[in-house]
Amino acid sequence: MTKYAKALHQLAVEQKKVDRINLHFDELRSLISKNPKWVEMMDSPMLNLKKKMEMMDTLDFDPLFLSFLKTLAEEHLMQYIDETYEEWKHLMRASQKIAHLHVYLANPITDIQEEKLINVLKPRFKGQTISLHKTIDTSLIGGIKITYQGQSLDRSVVRELEELFTMI
Repeated sequence: MTKYAKALHQLAVEQKKVDRINLHFDELRSLISKNPKWVEMMDSPMLNLKKKMEMMDTLDFDPLFLSFLKTLAEEHLMQYIDETYEEWKHLMRASQKIAHLHVYLANPITDIQEEKLINVLKPRFKGQTISLHKTIDTSLIGGIKITYQGQSLDRSVVRELEELFTMI
């Protein structure tokens, strides 16, 4: 699915439509969450391709995004739309120089604490804007865990206790 996301991203960059395509992806995901059978229908061999294309043409999406969706339907790959979306988001953020970090916290943090955290992280993400997605995880007891592109920095109390226990 990576090749489809890369192709869409490359064309969106060339046509200066990255933000527009991203908006359409969000709209599509909202549509799918309201009607989960839509994906199955677009992949179904029971519905002929012409009818699928006609149904997609009723969507108010940019022609580039519609072509992308039609390609997925033709190849019976609509079931992979979520994986394609995740790859799209990764490519979009990289091209826009946004480092999207997932931060797990035991307790909510203040705006001042968030600003301090971003300032501590900035040297590791030179030339990028840092975007934090915060999740409260009370199982951490205290501390923080940060994940970025499959790597994690775990400075939680739970992790420190686990390390201490293995030393005994």
